[in-house]
This record gives sequence, C-alpha cells and structure tokens, in this order.
Amino acid sequence: MKQVFCVGTDDDASRAVRVDDVADPACPDDGVVVAVKARPINPADLLLLNGRHVFSPTLPAAVGIEGAGVVVAAGPRSRLTAGTVVAIPQGGTWREQMALRDDQVLALPADVEVEQAAMLCVNPFTVMGMLEGVAAGATVIVNAGTSAVSKLVIAVARQRGIAVVAVVRDARATDELKALGAVAVLVDGDDLAARVAPVAPSPVVRALDAVAGSASGRLYDCVADGGDLVVYGLLASDRVELPAARLVFRDVTVRGFSRLRIFAAMPPARRREITDELVALLADGTLRVDVEARYPLADVAAALAHQTRPGRRGKVLLVS
Repeated sequence: MKQVFCVGTDDDASRAVRVDDVADPACPDDGVVVAVKARPINPADLLLLNGRHVFSPTLPAAVGIEGAGVVVAAGPRSRLTAGTVVAIPQGGTWREQMALRDDQVLALPADVEVEQAAMLCVNPFTVMGMLEGVAAGATVIVNAGTSAVSKLVIAVARQRGIAVVAVVRDARATDELKALGAVAVLVDGDDLAARVAPVAPSPVVRALDAVAGSASGRLYDCVADGGDLVVYGLLASDRVELPAARLVFRDVTVRGFSRLRIFAAMPPARRREITDELVALLADGTLRVDVEARYPLADVAAALAHQTRPGRRGKVLLVS
C-alpha cells in the first residue's frame, strides 16, 4: 500500500513529503483494518511539514491527523464489523490502510458521507471544546473568519443562541459569513476593538484566535473583563503579541487550546456523546464543509501546493 511520510521540514511543504510503498497492516485482535478513503489537509499538518510544530518527529514520520474510511477486516475481539464507516481521530492517516484498536476509531452511521466524516474529528471537536461554557445570549469573536473552524463556530453558535463577530482580511466574505449566522463581519485592523463595540449585541466573553502574532493583541482588546482569549492557531506567527499594560490592568484570561490534549483526556463515553451530537449536526447540514479539491494520495505534493494557494475557499482532500 502507499503511505505519505514527512522526510524533512521545508517552508514549501510539498518538498517535505515522500510517498512510499509499504506492507499492508496486520489486523489486531481487538481492532480493525480500515481502508482510508479521505483525509483533509489541516493547518497542523503544515506546521509539522514546515518545522513549526511543537512535536518534533523521528524521520521519516507518518503524516495526517484525521480521516475516515471503511472497515475491511475485524479481529476476533473487535466489536466492529466489515463495512462499518469510521472516523479516525489520530495520526498517520495519509496512507491507504490503517490497523487500529476499536477505541481508536469512532463508528458512524452507514449513511454518513465518508468525505464529510473525514473532517469530523479535528475542527468539529475543536469547535465544541472552544465553545464549552459559553452561554446562550453571549457574544464571541473569531478571526480567520473564512477558515473552516470559524465557519463551524458561527454555525454551531447560531444553533446555541450565541452571537459571533467574525474578523476577516477581505470584506468580500461578508455576505457568506452573515448567511451562516455571523452578526457582524469586520476587516481586521488596529482599530478593531473600537469597531466591535457598536456591532456586538452583548459584551464579548471569548475571543478565538487562529492567527497569533499581533492579531492576538487586537482580539484581546475586544474581550470584556472577565472574558478570555483562546489561542488555537499559528496562521501568521509563532508568537502571541499582547498589550502589556492592558494585560496587567485588565481581567482577561489568555490560554491555549489543543484538540489533541483535550481528546486524549476525554473519557470514551464523552467521546461517544460528542460524536453523536456531531453526527446529528452533520446530518442537518450544520457541519457540512466545502471541498475545493480532491487529489489522489500519490499526488500529495500537488495537493499541498494547492493547500497554500491564496484565496482557497474549501478543504483540500487526499482521497483513495
């Protein structure tokens, strides 16, 4: 079978990968072999390939942090059966087959679209975690407003009665994000906080920062005292820049968020509850993610080049 490996780090991620032929995996007694059908390219994948991830792998290293496929073999102690559609919430998905224990996959209804299921474990779980504790009637603000995560935040928040102010680089996204449910869409800038106040229906209790760098400070200034700034992405910088004087004299909490850390600590029963909620949201269209392009696994370099194109408006998938 074919598998993609990270063989080094490079600012151009397409030069950091290699596709190898490797042996098919053996089926574990308490698990399954999954034919992986779809895998999205996520920002965290680029962090690894660009050498910006906190995790430093031993090379060559497996790549891919989520995916979905169909069970093709089940061990004697597995609770699953051949033909079961599963989401894969952990690493090494950029390969044609994976051997996994039952507790390493999320079994899904047979009618779930595999491509959409492939994007169920990172962004949706991230959104659920970052909105935890935000009450109906509150307001949150997100940057990178056209990103997949921000769009999911807007959609889920709308269902929960939470207002979302979306921050973008280009005002052309305004109509799209308002149609999803954003109460306001603002172009980022030094005066962001002054422009948020008149359009937010209530004080901003949480800011979700995918960008880092100076954008973190601009979001910090938008949050009301008692609220928090959650940094979960590094799209623009490896550093978080905050206004020191206001950090000292204001009551705003700054914290990071890692889906991997939260997922690893989550009891299996809670994973199942969240999975069921996500499947329901997927079924009603709330979590549906636009796909801009699909590439065979062997064309991973071209897929990575597409991923970094300016103006991309949907996910790039590696498919089998």
